[in-house]
Amino acid sequence: MRVTVARLRQGIVVLACLLFVILAGFFFYARNRFRHIEKDLPGRLGVNIEQTADGFTYSQSSQGHTLYTIHASKLFQYKSGGHATLHNVEITLYGAPGSNRQDHIYGSEFDYDKEAGIVTAKGDVQIDLSSLNGDNGANNNPAAKPAQTPPASSPQADDETAAARQGDVHIKTSGLTFNQKTGDAVTSEHTEFTFPRAAGSSTGANYNSKTGLLVLDKDVVLTTSSDGNQAVVHATHATLLRSSMQAFLLNPVTDYQSEKSSADQATVYFRKDGSTSQIHAQGHVHMTTDSGAVLTAENTLTQMDAKSQPTQTDAGGGVNFVSNGDNSSMHGTAVRCSLTYGPKEMLKHARCNDAVNFVEQILSLADDPKGTASRQVQASQLDVDFVPGPDGKKAVAQKALGTGSAEVNLHTIPSTGGQELTNIKGDQLLAIMDDSGTAIKTLDGTGHTKVTDLAKDGSHNTSSGDTLHVVFAPQAKPAKSDRTAGAKPAAKPAKKGNDSEVSQIETAIQDGHVIMTQTPAKKPGAKTDPDTLTAWANHAEYHAVDQILHLTGSPRLKDGDSMQLSAGLIDYHKDSGDATATGAVKAVYRQTQNQNTQQAQAKNPPVNPGPDLGGNGPVSITADHANLKHAENISYFYGTPSVPARMWQGDHAIAAPVLELSQNPQTLKAYGAPGSTGTPVSANLTSNLGAKHQPSVVRIHSKTLDYADAERRGVFKGSVVAEEPDGIIHSDQAEVFLTPKPAAKTGTQNGQPQTSVQTQNGETQNGQTQIDHIVATGNVVMTQPGRKAEGERLVYTAEDGQYVLTGNATKLPHVYDQLKGTTTGARLIFHSQDDSVVVSGGPSGAVTDTRAPK
Repeated sequence: MRVTVARLRQGIVVLACLLFVILAGFFFYARNRFRHIEKDLPGRLGVNIEQTADGFTYSQSSQGHTLYTIHASKLFQYKSGGHATLHNVEITLYGAPGSNRQDHIYGSEFDYDKEAGIVTAKGDVQIDLSSLNGDNGANNNPAAKPAQTPPASSPQADDETAAARQGDVHIKTSGLTFNQKTGDAVTSEHTEFTFPRAAGSSTGANYNSKTGLLVLDKDVVLTTSSDGNQAVVHATHATLLRSSMQAFLLNPVTDYQSEKSSADQATVYFRKDGSTSQIHAQGHVHMTTDSGAVLTAENTLTQMDAKSQPTQTDAGGGVNFVSNGDNSSMHGTAVRCSLTYGPKEMLKHARCNDAVNFVEQILSLADDPKGTASRQVQASQLDVDFVPGPDGKKAVAQKALGTGSAEVNLHTIPSTGGQELTNIKGDQLLAIMDDSGTAIKTLDGTGHTKVTDLAKDGSHNTSSGDTLHVVFAPQAKPAKSDRTAGAKPAAKPAKKGNDSEVSQIETAIQDGHVIMTQTPAKKPGAKTDPDTLTAWANHAEYHAVDQILHLTGSPRLKDGDSMQLSAGLIDYHKDSGDATATGAVKAVYRQTQNQNTQQAQAKNPPVNPGPDLGGNGPVSITADHANLKHAENISYFYGTPSVPARMWQGDHAIAAPVLELSQNPQTLKAYGAPGSTGTPVSANLTSNLGAKHQPSVVRIHSKTLDYADAERRGVFKGSVVAEEPDGIIHSDQAEVFLTPKPAAKTGTQNGQPQTSVQTQNGETQNGQTQIDHIVATGNVVMTQPGRKAEGERLVYTAEDGQYVLTGNATKLPHVYDQLKGTTTGARLIFHSQDDSVVVSGGPSGAVTDTRAPK
């Protein structure tokens, strides 16, 4: 059959009408079947729905105060079991009366057990806890703000940080159970939370709406940031107490930048705006920095500013500090410490109290890679001020103040040679550091200051006073290896050091009741310890560049038990042991007891500062200035043109412009200044004249004097004039011999110890030796009352009081007497006890006895 277009159109219309009839039949059939299914489905599923409702709201009150409100967009109430299903649920929890606190729990579906009063979430739950101060802008009356149920897919429900931006705490979890009776909202599932300035998670959580207590069960992780730097806190358990605005952390571990800290527990205190005010950590507090520094304590309390930045940390219960660098290590201890922070959390001040002890060990010295050094600080309290370092990122020490028996030890152990140890003490010590904060520039001490120094040569020095000022020399940096093109590699450089490697004193100033000692090292094989040099002054100043110690303010020196020196100014050279004294110089020394025999003296020679003049007691010297040479064992004492230097012992005295004392051998030289004229040297010596041994004084003047203690002989030269009771003797030279040093005998008189000696003639003198005899030579002229004798040599003997005058082959001695005239002979003997003269020899060889009238 032929199909035309008209037939095709007709067929399509018929098919369309048929299709419409079929679809209409299926529709009515399906509608009829759905009505039956709707009536039969609950019974087939075993669920019996009693009623459904839209916009369900339930509130619980107590004594006129609303405790909580449950609102849902739809409720399905079941006939059996009292259960209901709530959709799009919001639970509002109200705090205590007056707290103005409202907390919200959101969820898409909850199971509601009305009889048990338990609401259980099915799926995810969102919780908004109001800020810690409980003021969220609404009162606790639900009528003031009708509850609104945000859709599950709305930004209010999904955005976890919306509440946090308003100062609230936002929590996201699942499997939450809310107990209407207790007000507890509990979950054991993974929980995420967002605070105003932090976010984190835990496993399990518990919130009590009545107390505002939030408990994070375990695996707590909290992340926050400060100035763009992230901090992560891990804890095994955490509790947030809203009423007191505190958070308790168990076993917290914090990672911040490169620092890490931990403790057994910590308490965080919050302000009303949610910022942290302080953190109290307790039990095995442990802090580690990127530099390797470790701080441990039993507890710490950190104060925070409004931006939750630390301002102060107080550590107590025994604080320990350990730091290890490339070339150094430090460890310190104290009972408690306080750290104060400045901008950008940079350390500003540190204070440690009670039994403070810090020790720094330098592993390699800049100029001695195998040598080591250490630096120790001890005090009852130590305060350290910090400033930004050269890089502006780390704080460096600017100054340190130690109080309460403060002590600094500087110890250097070179690879070769002796060690050096310096100990500095004081009631208070203030150290000013260099720009690197590692080396001391100056050190000031007050109250009972003392410096003890053990030098390389083994000598031991001390210095004490009221105040102390020490300047340390800048320290050399470790040498860097230098490699040039084509050159062989340089030697391996020393380990990286710092400026504190070897602290050398450049200047030391001490004031007020200064006492200083210096004890040389004991020589190998020596049986006795060396003498200790002691100095006293009101002001002492030492400069390392010339190693001179300047003493002013009534200074005096004492060398062992023998020599004492005082002056207006004393300069002591520590390197050479030399000393110079200026202004009203006075020296006193006492010789050690000599052996009785010359043989014993030769085996054990006495070590004395100078010779013995034969007088009783110590030897005293006064001068305008003095110069003591240690290496040469010579001391020079200088007078002025009007007042000569003077030396005396008992009744014996020497005066001259210059007195030169030699220690070995024991000699004395007296002479005038260069270019001087006349007879500047004068001496007063005692003598027992004649058979009756009457005490008398012999006064001698000359240009020079040389006295040797071993020989007991003094040689006067140059226009010598000797004045004695019997007359005056002029000569070119005179040798004066003292009696030998007698053996001492010790006794008591009037309860006081006395020393006496036995003379050759059996007479006892109190340690005083006398002139034994005098030999005058060269143009001798002796003048006595009524007569004058001349010759070339005159010998005076104190034992018998005789003068023996002789001449030479060309010139015989002669005497002119006012009564007898002139008498000449080979030898003239003058007897002082009866004034007689015996002439012996001559051309006739006769002996004549001439007596002068009395």
